[in-house]
Amino acid sequence: MCAVRSSQKAADDFEEEFMVIEPFALALSKNGLNLTRGQTRALQINVGLICNQTCKHCHLEAGPHREEMMTSQTVDEVVAFAQRGHFETIDITGGAPELNPNLVRLINKLSPLGPRIILRSNLTALMDGKRDLLIGLCKVCCVVIVASLPSLNKAQAESQRGEGVFQKCINALKRLNSIGYGQDGSGLEINLIANPTGAFLPSSQGQVEKRFRIDLQKKWGIVFNHLYTFANVPLGRFRQWLFHSGNFANYVQELAANFNRCAVEGLMCRSLMSVSWDGYLYDCDFNLAKGLFIAGQKRHISEMDGPPPPGTSIAVSNHCYACTAGPGFS
Repeated sequence: MCAVRSSQKAADDFEEEFMVIEPFALALSKNGLNLTRGQTRALQINVGLICNQTCKHCHLEAGPHREEMMTSQTVDEVVAFAQRGHFETIDITGGAPELNPNLVRLINKLSPLGPRIILRSNLTALMDGKRDLLIGLCKVCCVVIVASLPSLNKAQAESQRGEGVFQKCINALKRLNSIGYGQDGSGLEINLIANPTGAFLPSSQGQVEKRFRIDLQKKWGIVFNHLYTFANVPLGRFRQWLFHSGNFANYVQELAANFNRCAVEGLMCRSLMSVSWDGYLYDCDFNLAKGLFIAGQKRHISEMDGPPPPGTSIAVSNHCYACTAGPGFS
């Protein structure tokens, strides 16, 4: 842990000395934009940073060594807050959220409230032979699974996520298809996330989805509902990799150069708020990784009657360029 913190401090020092892009807040101002909340319809819940993988692109530096984990008490506080907030969508993430022993309890408590529940999965944690109860619950509650699959090329995928991961993901997708996920008329939705495997922006989402749909069906008989491509955010382990590989300056300059003012209106932070494993609130999971509390104020869910009202300011930093590059991150 100390080595990670030291590396992050070195990266912070490097950024202060060599950053050559204008602050994101200034980019907003120059374009006549003011980033504030609309109606908050989604609650993202980060249940902890423990993960069975150490992906190169992870903005949270999640991994097997992390100890941050949402407790049963915080689960109850989150459920109570979700009930007060009347959210349309609950988005459960991590780390690998499957590794939190309170996850089944969390889903069981959230499901009667009626929101659309999303579970973000790296697939290998979901299919480690210990999650049959969870998989069955996801099916019964029609939980939407959002799965990471960065590339159809085995070498590229494993360079980002670890050796042996690719085939496990293929096997996991085939099993999920076998119980109805992705199948027409099943009501069970599975969506894929394809992040770039290097220091570059993603290709056209439509083109990538078409290629994945054809190749997965042809080679493995796998079907899915939707695919989304997002730029990797220069935080956490991905930021460290950018520095160590000498790509940091070029990458953040490319993000800034591709700033799309039209993407600001649809940013997820305008309709979503994020709660961490310890119950504190952020405008998004990337601000959680950066340590920027919601609207710049440290607030615990137990202190909140509901989400912030429309018009509340959103905390921003230079990593926000990743969400406004090209088509943006909505």
